[in-house]
Amino acid sequence: MSTVTGVSSPSAQAVTTAPFFVVGCGRSGSTLLRMMLVSHSRLSIPPETWYLIPLLRRFPIDRPLDADEVARAVAIMTTHYRWPDMRLDAGELRAELSRIEQPYLRDLAEVVYRWHMHAEGKARWGDKTPVYIEIVPELARLFPDARFIHLVRDGRDVAKSYLATDWIGRWLHDNTREWTRALELEQRWSGSDLRQRILQVRYEDLVLETEAVLRAVCGFIGEEFEPRMLSWQGQVDEQVPARERDAHGKLKQRIGPEGVARWQREMSTREQFVCEAFMGAHLTRMGYQRRFTGTLWAPLFAVTRLYCRTVLPAVELQLRAVRFFRNRLGARLGSKG
Repeated sequence: MSTVTGVSSPSAQAVTTAPFFVVGCGRSGSTLLRMMLVSHSRLSIPPETWYLIPLLRRFPIDRPLDADEVARAVAIMTTHYRWPDMRLDAGELRAELSRIEQPYLRDLAEVVYRWHMHAEGKARWGDKTPVYIEIVPELARLFPDARFIHLVRDGRDVAKSYLATDWIGRWLHDNTREWTRALELEQRWSGSDLRQRILQVRYEDLVLETEAVLRAVCGFIGEEFEPRMLSWQGQVDEQVPARERDAHGKLKQRIGPEGVARWQREMSTREQFVCEAFMGAHLTRMGYQRRFTGTLWAPLFAVTRLYCRTVLPAVELQLRAVRFFRNRLGARLGSKG
C-alpha cells in the first residue's frame, strides 16, 4: 500500500478519468478532504452515496441487468434516505438509464456521478463514502481502473467525535467499533493484490502539512496539484447537504495543530484508558502515541473489555426499561388530567 511519502507527481501524459474513492472510518476528516478535492478544476465528488453496498450485494457485476433488475436497483437507490442529497430526480435517473442498451451495474452507478460531474463542469468523478472500506474488492471489480484513498485519524479523536454526535450510543467503547473495524479491513486489503491501488493518508498530516499531502494525493490519482485546493472554505455551503452542516461546523475554519491529538486535551484518564483497551493494537500498528504502554496494563485492559461488553449492556437494558415505564406512567397521568 502506498503512503503519502512515496507518491510522485503525474506527468502531462498521465491525465486520466479513472474514478477514485475516499474510504475509511467516519469522523476522520473525509469531508474536509472532499472539500479540498472538489476545489480542483477537474474533480467532482457528490455527497455520500451509501447505496452501492446493497447494489453490489444484490446484483451481478459481470453481465447486463435485465429490466426487472434495473427497476429494483433504481428503487434501492432512490428510496435510500440519502438520495435527496444527490439532487437528481428519480425520473431523470430512469430516463438516463433508458438510453443505455443492456446496462451493467457500473453504468447504473455512473449515471449519478456523471450527472454531478457534468453539472459542475468537471472532467472526472470520485466518491467519498467512508463505509465503502467494507467493499473495496467489489468496487475494484466494478471499476477496474479505480484507486482508493484510505484516510485514517487517531482512533481516540474519532471515538470522542462520534460520542459527541450521539450517532452510535452513550458508551465510549461502542464508539471505538467503527474505527477498529475500518483498520481491520485496511489491514486485510493492504495485504492483498489491491495494495498498489490504495493510498494511506493520515488526517494529522493533512492538517499539518496540507499542501504536501494534497500534492501526494494528486500524484496518486494522476492529477496536477492546484493551489486553489487550499481555499476550499467557499465550497462548503454548496457541497455539504444542509442536514449535515451542524456535524461539520468547523469546515469553514482554518485548520491547524489544535485539530490534532485532541484526546490529550479533551479526554479524561478513564476515557483514554477505555479507548486504548479497545484500540491499543491498531494504535500501535499505525504509529500513534499511547499513554498506557507495557505488558502490565494487559490484564486491566482485558477486564475493561469484559466489563464493557457484559455489564454495560445490562445497565443499558435497565435504563431503557426505566425510560419505558416512566413514559407509560407519564402518558397515563396525562390522559387522566
